[in-house]
Amino acid sequence: MLDFDSGGLADELPGATRDLDRSVAQGEFDFAKTRFVRSLDAERNLRLFEKAGKERARLHAEIVNLQLVTRGRHEVALEHARAYGSVLPHRVGKTWIQPPAAFEKMGQFFGADRLYQRAARAAKEYAEARDLLVKRRDQLNALEEDLRTRLEDREAVLLGQLDSPRGLRIARQLDPLLDNSYQKLQALRDDIDVPRAVDGLGDL
Repeated sequence: MLDFDSGGLADELPGATRDLDRSVAQGEFDFAKTRFVRSLDAERNLRLFEKAGKERARLHAEIVNLQLVTRGRHEVALEHARAYGSVLPHRVGKTWIQPPAAFEKMGQFFGADRLYQRAARAAKEYAEARDLLVKRRDQLNALEEDLRTRLEDREAVLLGQLDSPRGLRIARQLDPLLDNSYQKLQALRDDIDVPRAVDGLGDL
Protein backbone atom coordinates (compact mmCIF):
# COMPACT_ATOMS: atom_id res chain seq x y z
CA MET A 1 0.00 0.00 0.00
CA LEU A 2 1.36 3.42 -0.96
CA ASP A 3 1.87 5.92 1.80
CA PHE A 4 1.59 9.44 0.36
CA ASP A 5 2.57 10.93 3.67
CA SER A 6 5.92 9.17 3.80
CA GLY A 7 7.56 11.61 1.39
CA GLY A 8 8.28 8.94 -1.30
CA LEU A 9 5.97 9.27 -4.30
CA ALA A 10 4.66 12.65 -3.17
CA ASP A 11 8.17 14.11 -3.33
CA GLU A 12 8.88 12.61 -6.75
CA LEU A 13 5.75 13.90 -8.52
CA PRO A 14 6.64 17.63 -8.60
CA GLY A 15 10.06 16.93 -10.13
CA ALA A 16 8.64 14.49 -12.65
CA THR A 17 6.00 17.02 -13.65
CA ARG A 18 8.62 19.72 -14.15
CA ASP A 19 10.72 17.36 -16.30
CA LEU A 20 7.66 16.59 -18.40
CA ASP A 21 6.88 20.29 -18.76
CA ARG A 22 10.43 20.94 -19.90
CA SER A 23 10.26 18.14 -22.47
CA VAL A 24 6.98 19.48 -23.85
CA ALA A 25 8.35 23.01 -23.97
CA GLN A 26 11.50 21.80 -25.72
CA GLY A 27 9.38 20.03 -28.31
CA GLU A 28 7.31 23.15 -28.89
CA PHE A 29 10.47 25.23 -29.28
CA ASP A 30 12.01 22.80 -31.76
CA PHE A 31 8.77 22.77 -33.75
CA ALA A 32 8.68 26.57 -33.78
CA LYS A 33 12.27 26.71 -35.07
CA THR A 34 11.54 24.24 -37.86
CA ARG A 35 8.36 26.10 -38.80
CA PHE A 36 10.28 29.38 -38.90
CA VAL A 37 13.11 28.19 -41.17
CA ARG A 38 10.63 26.53 -43.52
CA SER A 39 8.68 29.76 -43.79
CA LEU A 40 11.93 31.55 -44.73
CA ASP A 41 12.54 29.11 -47.58
CA ALA A 42 8.93 28.74 -48.70
CA GLU A 43 9.39 30.61 -51.98
CA ARG A 44 12.69 28.92 -52.77
CA ASN A 45 11.25 25.50 -51.99
CA LEU A 46 8.24 26.22 -54.19
CA ARG A 47 10.57 26.85 -57.14
CA LEU A 48 12.42 23.62 -56.39
CA PHE A 49 9.16 21.67 -56.24
CA GLU A 50 7.94 23.19 -59.51
CA LYS A 51 11.19 22.40 -61.31
CA ALA A 52 11.29 18.87 -59.90
CA GLY A 53 7.62 18.41 -60.78
CA LYS A 54 8.24 19.19 -64.46
CA GLU A 55 11.21 16.84 -64.61
CA ARG A 56 9.25 14.16 -62.72
CA ALA A 57 6.37 14.42 -65.21
CA ARG A 58 8.75 14.14 -68.16
CA LEU A 59 10.49 11.08 -66.76
CA HIS A 60 7.20 9.45 -65.80
CA ALA A 61 5.85 9.91 -69.34
CA GLU A 62 9.03 8.37 -70.79
CA ILE A 63 8.82 5.47 -68.36
CA VAL A 64 5.22 4.71 -69.30
CA ASN A 65 6.10 4.82 -73.00
CA LEU A 66 9.22 2.69 -72.51
CA GLN A 67 7.21 0.11 -70.60
CA LEU A 68 4.95 -0.33 -73.64
CA VAL A 69 7.90 -0.39 -76.04
CA THR A 70 9.82 -2.88 -73.89
CA ARG A 71 6.81 -5.17 -73.59
CA GLY A 72 6.26 -5.09 -77.35
CA ARG A 73 9.91 -5.73 -78.16
CA HIS A 74 10.01 -8.57 -75.67
CA GLU A 75 7.12 -10.29 -77.44
CA VAL A 76 8.80 -9.80 -80.83
CA ALA A 77 12.10 -11.16 -79.48
CA LEU A 78 10.34 -14.24 -78.12
CA GLU A 79 8.58 -14.80 -81.43
CA HIS A 80 11.83 -14.69 -83.43
CA ALA A 81 13.65 -16.81 -80.85
CA ARG A 82 10.94 -19.48 -81.09
CA ALA A 83 11.12 -19.42 -84.89
CA TYR A 84 14.88 -19.91 -84.78
CA GLY A 85 14.56 -22.52 -82.06
CA SER A 86 12.11 -24.53 -84.13
CA VAL A 87 14.93 -25.10 -86.64
CA LEU A 88 17.92 -25.32 -84.26
CA PRO A 89 16.52 -25.89 -80.74
CA HIS A 90 19.97 -26.54 -79.25
CA ARG A 91 21.00 -23.00 -80.21
CA VAL A 92 18.30 -21.30 -78.15
CA GLY A 93 18.04 -21.11 -74.34
CA LYS A 94 15.78 -19.25 -71.96
CA THR A 95 18.03 -16.21 -71.84
CA TRP A 96 20.41 -16.69 -74.79
CA ILE A 97 20.70 -17.58 -78.48
CA GLN A 98 23.74 -18.82 -80.39
CA PRO A 99 24.57 -18.46 -84.09
CA PRO A 100 24.39 -21.58 -86.24
CA ALA A 101 27.54 -23.47 -87.11
CA ALA A 102 28.73 -23.35 -90.73
CA PHE A 103 27.28 -26.74 -91.58
CA GLU A 104 23.95 -25.75 -89.99
CA LYS A 105 23.42 -23.09 -92.66
CA MET A 106 23.03 -25.65 -95.41
CA GLY A 107 20.77 -28.50 -96.37
CA GLN A 108 17.73 -28.99 -94.21
CA PHE A 109 18.87 -26.12 -91.98
CA PHE A 110 19.13 -23.65 -94.88
CA GLY A 111 17.81 -20.29 -93.78
CA ALA A 112 18.78 -20.85 -90.14
CA ASP A 113 21.29 -18.01 -90.30
CA ARG A 114 18.60 -15.60 -91.49
CA LEU A 115 16.34 -16.68 -88.62
CA TYR A 116 19.23 -16.21 -86.20
CA GLN A 117 19.96 -12.70 -87.48
CA ARG A 118 16.33 -11.71 -86.97
CA ALA A 119 16.26 -13.21 -83.48
CA ALA A 120 19.56 -11.58 -82.52
CA ARG A 121 18.42 -8.18 -83.79
CA ALA A 122 15.10 -8.44 -81.94
CA ALA A 123 16.89 -9.48 -78.74
CA LYS A 124 19.26 -6.51 -79.05
CA GLU A 125 16.39 -4.07 -79.57
CA TYR A 126 14.58 -5.49 -76.55
CA ALA A 127 17.72 -5.19 -74.39
CA GLU A 128 18.21 -1.57 -75.47
CA ALA A 129 14.64 -0.64 -74.54
CA ARG A 130 14.89 -2.50 -71.24
CA ASP A 131 18.19 -0.82 -70.33
CA LEU A 132 16.79 2.60 -71.19
CA LEU A 133 13.73 1.90 -69.04
CA VAL A 134 15.98 1.00 -66.10
CA LYS A 135 18.03 4.16 -66.68
CA ARG A 136 14.94 6.39 -66.63
CA ARG A 137 13.70 4.73 -63.43
CA ASP A 138 17.09 5.33 -61.83
CA GLN A 139 16.96 8.98 -62.93
CA LEU A 140 13.53 9.37 -61.35
CA ASN A 141 14.75 7.86 -58.08
CA ALA A 142 17.84 10.11 -58.17
CA LEU A 143 15.62 13.15 -58.74
CA GLU A 144 13.54 12.39 -55.65
CA GLU A 145 16.63 11.68 -53.55
CA ASP A 146 18.36 14.88 -54.70
CA LEU A 147 15.29 16.97 -53.89
CA ARG A 148 14.98 15.44 -50.43
CA THR A 149 18.70 15.94 -49.72
CA ARG A 150 18.70 19.57 -50.86
CA LEU A 151 15.69 20.40 -48.71
CA GLU A 152 17.10 18.65 -45.64
CA ASP A 153 20.58 20.18 -46.03
CA ARG A 154 19.18 23.68 -46.46
CA GLU A 155 16.94 23.26 -43.42
CA ALA A 156 19.86 21.97 -41.35
CA VAL A 157 21.93 25.03 -42.29
CA LEU A 158 19.18 27.44 -41.25
CA LEU A 159 18.50 25.57 -38.02
CA GLY A 160 22.22 25.70 -37.28
CA GLN A 161 22.16 29.48 -37.64
CA LEU A 162 19.54 29.63 -34.89
CA ASP A 163 22.02 28.07 -32.49
CA SER A 164 23.92 31.36 -32.37
CA PRO A 165 22.65 34.05 -29.97
CA ARG A 166 22.42 36.62 -32.77
CA GLY A 167 20.56 34.27 -35.11
CA LEU A 168 18.10 33.27 -32.42
CA ARG A 169 17.55 36.91 -31.38
CA ILE A 170 16.72 37.94 -34.95
CA ALA A 171 14.44 34.95 -35.42
CA ARG A 172 12.55 35.73 -32.20
CA GLN A 173 12.00 39.27 -33.39
CA LEU A 174 10.56 38.00 -36.67
CA ASP A 175 8.41 35.18 -35.29
CA PRO A 176 6.18 35.71 -32.20
CA LEU A 177 5.44 31.96 -31.94
CA LEU A 178 9.15 31.18 -31.76
CA ASP A 179 9.66 33.95 -29.19
CA ASN A 180 6.83 32.68 -26.98
CA SER A 181 8.05 29.09 -27.06
CA TYR A 182 11.61 30.24 -26.26
CA GLN A 183 10.49 32.29 -23.27
CA LYS A 184 8.40 29.43 -21.97
CA LEU A 185 11.33 27.02 -22.23
CA GLN A 186 13.71 29.45 -20.56
CA ALA A 187 11.30 30.00 -17.66
CA LEU A 188 11.22 26.26 -17.03
CA ARG A 189 14.99 25.94 -17.36
CA ASP A 190 15.48 28.72 -14.80
CA ASP A 191 13.16 26.97 -12.36
CA ILE A 192 15.56 25.76 -9.66
CA ASP A 193 14.36 22.93 -7.44
CA VAL A 194 14.94 23.72 -3.79
CA PRO A 195 14.81 20.59 -1.55
CA ARG A 196 12.28 21.02 1.22
CA ALA A 197 12.95 19.90 4.77
CA VAL A 198 11.44 16.63 5.92
CA ASP A 199 10.54 16.18 9.61
CA GLY A 200 12.72 19.15 10.56
CA LEU A 201 15.93 17.33 9.58
CA GLY A 202 16.74 19.90 6.94
CA ASP A 203 18.00 22.32 9.61
CA LEU A 204 20.68 19.94 10.91
